[in-house]
This record gives sequence, structure tokens and C-alpha cells, in this order.
Amino acid sequence: MASSLRSILVTGANQGLGYHTVHQLGTKKGVLVFMGSRKLAAAEESRSKFASEIDPSSEVVPLQLDVTDSTSIKNAHDFIEKYLKDKKLTGLDILVNNAGIVGKTFEETYAVNVFGTVAITEAIRPLLNNGGAIVNVSSSLGSLHSYTQRPAPPVYLSYSSSKSALNSITLQWAIQEEEKKSGVRVVSICPGFNATNLNSYTGTMKPEDGCKVIVEAALAKEGKSGTYYNKDGDIKW
Repeated sequence: MASSLRSILVTGANQGLGYHTVHQLGTKKGVLVFMGSRKLAAAEESRSKFASEIDPSSEVVPLQLDVTDSTSIKNAHDFIEKYLKDKKLTGLDILVNNAGIVGKTFEETYAVNVFGTVAITEAIRPLLNNGGAIVNVSSSLGSLHSYTQRPAPPVYLSYSSSKSALNSITLQWAIQEEEKKSGVRVVSICPGFNATNLNSYTGTMKPEDGCKVIVEAALAKEGKSGTYYNKDGDIKW
């Protein structure tokens, strides 16, 4: 019953939130997950840790993907397109833009969090089925409203502003999809302050818990577009 598979690409998926997102998706029935990672070997090693838990009706496919490398993006697109055709699937259902870093400079941070997200989305968008979704993993630190409050959130100039930029892109992509009447939803999600390498494991949440809101969004067949939320509800932009 390959045609019933729900196909999902998760970027930055070999560790942290991405790893747990793919792990949990893989345990569900009827899911095909492409596990994007800058290093293929890293994705293969990560998959091996939960391979025995993957549902027999589902697949987790390691994929080399560096969102800052145009050749890697093209190769990933071509691989996914062929894989979907071989499975007799009409296209990809969900793109989860999870790749993100706190770089040493603005350039490094924006290269992944903004420019890389735009590059992979523009490349993969033609593969998305009508009625699918683009899930952008953002942060509450991307909320401009939060910085008008006192006490203000911590100041992380490059990271926070990159997530604000991503949120703006979410809204504009949502408008574009609405105008195309594609039914493709575009959302920004904050998974919370998770203990990952992004924050030197100082986060207050376990990533296996934080990823649940992402997993839920990836499996949802319908919902609002142009929204920004976390597990507790809407976040003010």
C-alpha cells in the first residue's frame, strides 16, 4: 500500500530535535521520512539507533543534505523525486525545516537559518503535494512582541533575528500558497527550550518532548496556515 505513505522531509535530522522528530515519526504507521543530514554517515548512524523501532509499514531514509550547498540541495531533490516515483507516490507531503545553528557570526547563522531554509524550500516546493505543509522550526526568541516586554527575553542578536526573519518568510509563503489555492499550509513552530548542542545542553526541556509539537504538525492532514505557535498555543509575532 505504498500509495498511502505520508512522505516527509526533515532537515538537520541526525541529532537533537531533528533526530527525535524522525525517530518518533518512524514509529508511526504509513510514514516515509527522509532524514536529511550534512553527513550521510551521521544520518545512517542515527537511524541505526532506533531502526528496530521503525513501524513495519514505514521507512526512514538517510539523505545527504547541506542546506548551504546548492549541489547538495539539487542532489537531494533528485534523490527524493526518484524515490517517490519508485514508490508510486505523487509527491512529498511535508517539509520540516529544522536545520538551524547559532553561528559565531551573523553570516554563519543566517546562512543556515534563513538563506539555507529558503534555498531548500524553493528547491523542494515543486515536489510538494497540494494540501501538504511547510513546517518551519522557529523559536519564541523570534517573536518581536516578546522584545517589547519587560523583563525582555535574552538577547541573542543573530539567532533571534534570524528566527524573526524566518517568521516573516512563513507569513509571506502562507500568502503565496493561499493565492495559488494550493492548500499548502505554512507554519512557524517553537518547540521550546530544549537541551541540545544548540545551547550546549542547557535547555530545560528534553528534545524527545520538545519535538512532539513538530511531529504532530507533520502528521496533521489539515489546520491553519500562517500561524506561529508552541505546545501551549499561539505566540504573538
